[in-house]
Amino acid sequence: YSLSSDHIRAIYVDRSGVLWVGTEGKGINRSDPPYKRFLHYRAIPGDPHSLSDNFVTTLYEDRAGILWIGTLGGGLNRLDRETGEFTHYQHDPTDPFSLSDNNVTAVYEDHFGVLWVATGNGGLNRLDRATGRFEHYREDPTDPAALSTDALYTIYEDRYGILWIGTNGGGLERFDRETETFVHYRYASDDEHSLSHDRVNVIFEDQASNLWIGTSGGGLNYFDRETDHFIRYQAIAGDST
Repeated sequence: YSLSSDHIRAIYVDRSGVLWVGTEGKGINRSDPPYKRFLHYRAIPGDPHSLSDNFVTTLYEDRAGILWIGTLGGGLNRLDRETGEFTHYQHDPTDPFSLSDNNVTAVYEDHFGVLWVATGNGGLNRLDRATGRFEHYREDPTDPAALSTDALYTIYEDRYGILWIGTNGGGLERFDRETETFVHYRYASDDEHSLSHDRVNVIFEDQASNLWIGTSGGGLNYFDRETDHFIRYQAIAGDST
């Protein structure tokens, strides 16, 4: 009943107070209050209802209380809490409506109840829960309004209903729902008000509606919505503050 691994990639506390811990290679751990022991959920060869992959990258609970689990190579999992069984959503090269890539980096439900799935190499997916089909938003070098890259890190919806996508090398993306197009915010070496780095791994909106962008290598950015400018907060050698 101890934690199954010391290599932890995702932690989530659901609305009932249950603690979920995703690990690298050892599946999921569940601990009920007061968190004294863990139950383990793992991929079991030959069992189609077990977890699809033991490398868990992200955990997300939707409004209905359904727990969604993203994995590094096993696609997306949906957990039935009553039976303890998992439903798998995986990439199938013969099915154009399957998940676009089995490396799932983020899951997010917007205020419309739409479930979005970001992947490491297959762009953005929108799940039709009634049919189990996915609509794909992919990189297209010939289309300037398409995703800048298929390598995605994170998804976030702000209080204005704007969907933001953090990418691995393509900067920050703002999704226009009406036109289903993307606006790109990229690093520019000659512009101090541009995004500080094109690897965006976290997006957060504070109580004052300020949008903060965390990067991998470029520090923290504050986004000024009125000017479309970024203010950078970075490490400065010799400056302790």
